[in-house]
Amino acid sequence: MSHQYEIAKLPWFKTYDLLINPYRDWGETHRPFPEKCRWVTHYAGGYDLMIAHLDQQAIYNPEKGDRIHKGRLYLEATKAFKETNPKAPIIVINHMTPFHDKYDSSYVIEQIKEMVGDNYVIVNSYQAAEQWGWGHPIIHGMDINEWWDLPKEPRVVVVLSAGGMEKAYRRVFLNAVLRILNEREVPFTWIGVDRKCKSFEDYRDYLGRSLVYFDPTWQSPRPRSKTEAMLSGCCVVTTPYHMWKSAEDKSNYITDGVDGFLTNRHEIQDPRIMDNPQKTAELLERLVLQDPDEAIKVGQAGKKLAQKLFNQQKFWDQWETALKAVGVL
Repeated sequence: MSHQYEIAKLPWFKTYDLLINPYRDWGETHRPFPEKCRWVTHYAGGYDLMIAHLDQQAIYNPEKGDRIHKGRLYLEATKAFKETNPKAPIIVINHMTPFHDKYDSSYVIEQIKEMVGDNYVIVNSYQAAEQWGWGHPIIHGMDINEWWDLPKEPRVVVVLSAGGMEKAYRRVFLNAVLRILNEREVPFTWIGVDRKCKSFEDYRDYLGRSLVYFDPTWQSPRPRSKTEAMLSGCCVVTTPYHMWKSAEDKSNYITDGVDGFLTNRHEIQDPRIMDNPQKTAELLERLVLQDPDEAIKVGQAGKKLAQKLFNQQKFWDQWETALKAVGVL
């Protein structure tokens, strides 16, 4: 949804039709419904292009018990679009990485590659493109004025779905850190689990008042909530994954201790080895309870970095390249 929210702001299109999904609505408590969008029940002709979405969970094979709805919806929707708009391109956004709770990555890559076919594929990080073996990275960008840097309150927050894709998210690390923080009575809120935001404004207000943001993920490409936290002036403590500056420069965009903190300096490739929860919990405790001034200083540096790297114009520039590549512009 947050991805669609930013895509709906692209300046080249007057309207977007969203195919009604019987399993999910828009969820306006997370993002307001874009003015340029409308709901439709089917496709007719006359579209410039289709933007379709999937991730590693989209494998649809009923013979093996894989009946997840997002896979079936993707297959049926792209087929219907091709039939009614045979000359219009399809851009597929592959939001995640080939780490599946049930299958080896090699099988996931094979199955998803078959599903996307010759369509133009966008991924969310340079590492994701390398892991899949294909895909054009578009790094997210936002309206930097949409995020609220408010007086900070002493707490750690995290934004992460509570279920699904355990192998990629590796919540075992988050839960281990949480246990230590609870023992040490460090204020911590898991947004969406401990606290349900009532609206987009409520989310921005709570995030903007939080001193420290913690990203515990392993194979989640460029979590948007981390950038939202940086733009809100939160001090970010993050694992080092999926943060390459470019395909050529494989160094992290965050400088440890300057504009954010890394839980470790090097990426751990083996999923059986967990990042250090004790060290991470001690860092979070220090920033919130002992050194809030340092957290505020680092948060402000991170905000400037995010405004430079993840602004709306950079996002539009990347999309302009993609739209030219498929012949729309």
